[in-house]
Amino acid sequence: MSARRAGAWKLRASLFLAVFLLLIPAQARALQPAYNVSPGGGGQQDGELKSREEALKMSEARLQALKKDVDQRIARYQDLLVQVQNALKMLRTATNKSTLRLVKVYETMPSENTADAISRLDLQTAVKIMLMMKPRKAADVMAHMSPKETAAISNGMLGIGKKIPIR
Repeated sequence: MSARRAGAWKLRASLFLAVFLLLIPAQARALQPAYNVSPGGGGQQDGELKSREEALKMSEARLQALKKDVDQRIARYQDLLVQVQNALKMLRTATNKSTLRLVKVYETMPSENTADAISRLDLQTAVKIMLMMKPRKAADVMAHMSPKETAAISNGMLGIGKKIPIR
């Protein structure tokens, strides 16, 4: 069973249990007097018992309707989740293609111009581009940057969370 299905079943079970636990105290209170049987009053108690049985059947029908509604919502949300995941995957693919193209453009530029352009980008983008560049070109570009910029990009490339201001 996939993790998504397991999560859906857990959600269904939790909702079913919550609704069930909410209905039980009311039904238990409604059925309580039916256990107090006194001689001679059987007709009235039978009527009360039947009305309580009807109430219980109606509660069960309501619970089944709620369960059906929850199942439909879960299925709908699972479909939406798959659609969002597919759209996110397509967006990431398009972003990666664009980034690769930009890296190739920067690699063809003179190192001085590339250093100037990359130093004007935000740190996360600069690190991403530098990581995708060929090592020799990245070294040439970093050689034309200030020591602060080089340190910040180097820390970013290593995954160090230390934020060193570039400017």
